[in-house]
Amino acid sequence: MNEGTRVGAQVVDHLVRHRALLTRRWLRAVSQYMRIRPFNREAAAGLINQLPSLFAELCSVLAGDPPEIVSKRALDDARAHASVRWRQGFALDELFLELDLLQRCIKISVREYFVDAPSREGQTEIYECIEAFFGDAIRGAVAQFSAQQDRRVNDALNDRDHALASQRRSEERLRMAAEAAGLGIFEWDPSTGAAVWENERMFEITGQPRERGALSATAFFATAILAEDMARLQTLLDAGRTSPADVHVVVGIRKVQSGAHCIVEISGRFMDEATGLRRVLVGTMADVTSRVRAEDALREADRRKDAFLATLAHELRNPLAPILNAAHLLHRRELSAQQLAWIQGMVERHANHLAHLIDDLLDLSRISTGKIRLRKEIFDVRTAIERAIEMNAPAAAERGHRLEVTGMPEPPAFVRGDLTRITQVLSNLLDNANKYTREGGHIQIDVRSANGQVCVAVTDDGIGMDPATIPTLFEMFEQAPESGRGARSGLGIGLSVARSLIAMHGGTIEACSEGPDKGSCFTISLPACDTPADGPGEGWPPGEASVPSPRRLLIVDDNHDAATSLAQILDSHDVRVAGTAAQALALARDFQPEMVFLDLGLPDMSGLEVAARLLAQSIAHRPVLVALTGYGQPEDREQTRAAGFDHHLVKPASVEEILRLIARSGKQDGDATGLDTGMPRGLH
Repeated sequence: MNEGTRVGAQVVDHLVRHRALLTRRWLRAVSQYMRIRPFNREAAAGLINQLPSLFAELCSVLAGDPPEIVSKRALDDARAHASVRWRQGFALDELFLELDLLQRCIKISVREYFVDAPSREGQTEIYECIEAFFGDAIRGAVAQFSAQQDRRVNDALNDRDHALASQRRSEERLRMAAEAAGLGIFEWDPSTGAAVWENERMFEITGQPRERGALSATAFFATAILAEDMARLQTLLDAGRTSPADVHVVVGIRKVQSGAHCIVEISGRFMDEATGLRRVLVGTMADVTSRVRAEDALREADRRKDAFLATLAHELRNPLAPILNAAHLLHRRELSAQQLAWIQGMVERHANHLAHLIDDLLDLSRISTGKIRLRKEIFDVRTAIERAIEMNAPAAAERGHRLEVTGMPEPPAFVRGDLTRITQVLSNLLDNANKYTREGGHIQIDVRSANGQVCVAVTDDGIGMDPATIPTLFEMFEQAPESGRGARSGLGIGLSVARSLIAMHGGTIEACSEGPDKGSCFTISLPACDTPADGPGEGWPPGEASVPSPRRLLIVDDNHDAATSLAQILDSHDVRVAGTAAQALALARDFQPEMVFLDLGLPDMSGLEVAARLLAQSIAHRPVLVALTGYGQPEDREQTRAAGFDHHLVKPASVEEILRLIARSGKQDGDATGLDTGMPRGLH
């Protein structure tokens, strides 16, 4: 006797011993589900009469009798039963349901056998044999009915087969999806602690060697779950046993072999076990370490952004207070020349500070979008250092700092880059040294040239830094923690912009500090280049800032205060002011200006279109067109150049620049070389 025959014989013995129970279940199921025809004594008698023959034939098949002989007898029995039911007026659905319920009852009895069996070997074959037997029996029975009824039964059978196949395909797709998503699938019995791991991913996530098998739930809690998460996970599991709610938790685990920490997401649901006696947790486990860290990084970035916006509001409001105070003081009639000079200096100083803040924000936008442009030339790095010192010397003197320059190389150290931008970075470093060094401190600038590199180090003896904060010091919106020592605030974008600008020059910038109260050192390294050939220097020709002969000037700006104040500054010339495009075009026809300062954002027409019309109606004499606007992006400059503007100034433009342009227009009327000003004057 082979193994299959032995298992079949044991199943038959079980069915025979539980035949009475099986009969009662079948009768009860038929009486419960028979909805078309009332279940009466005649119907019950028909079932009882038919059961012995079908039951005997099924037992023969399971016991190993030749299928072809048994199947023929079963088919005859099924057809005979169908004929009886036909005469009794049963519908096809009722006949099918009777036999299908018998199949289900027998399967339940077989399942009960395998629950207590020492092994489940052969279970699938037994089920397939039962399904095949009843498939043949049902097909034979329905052959007695009409073709339409036959089609209905066949459709029902096909639907059942398709459902089983779809279920198998669905389970396979689910398994494939779980593998693709990196999900481990598990089953845990809380009453016994036993666990089943359905795929390899569980071993990968937990670090458990495959040859050791699945970790029991008890072992998993003891060796993998981190202590700080154990109580929370246990509480959720205890709640899930008594409620229909799903279990979902994110906890930290320790991998079995390596001991590495990772974060996992556990999702599951308590379901009735096959016997219905116990509830088991069926769920998935995913390694979400990267996702959690990314979310933490996003939250940190959001926190820094919020801190930056709060700081920005503070930094923008601070200069407004002294400017408004100055406006109030100017209402007084008797002010000495000394007082007026002091008010003028204060307004100019704080207005420049506001302009610097706006320049920083524009630099931030240009760098993040890749639109910043470098105007490279070969220059001596000492020139940038001298300009940066000149910009920061007043603030250093105010705080009593001593500025010292050491190591100036001979011959000069030439680099190729944007002089304005390198000056901007050095000025930012000096400004930070000024702010974060207590009064009376020492700031040193050291210049070295070696191994093809020009290095500039800015060192101070100020409040220093925690070395742990240095790796994030150059991140966007990053600021040193509040020290409580009177250090001045800033936007937290200067060093980030500085690093980007130096990188665009092919260089590096590094920071170091031995700790709090031990000062800081920032070092810039730039590629050195050869000494340039002598040539004409750039800059304004001598004497261009001198007072020119009066010119006819037209100022077009919808900001009345800005236009009127500029007109008063230029009152040595013949000046007209227009607040709209229509006024400007009307004035230009009669006034014939030699130079037009034109805002681009006018209320009734674009400044670009106004420029085109001015050029079209100025036949005899073409005016010099100057864009005086708050739009300063590279694409804005390209637009003004294409529209025929000769120069592009970004608000707030310095009065000195405007005066130089007027002086140049007197000597080079109609020059279209284009002046690109409005560059940032430092990072704060």
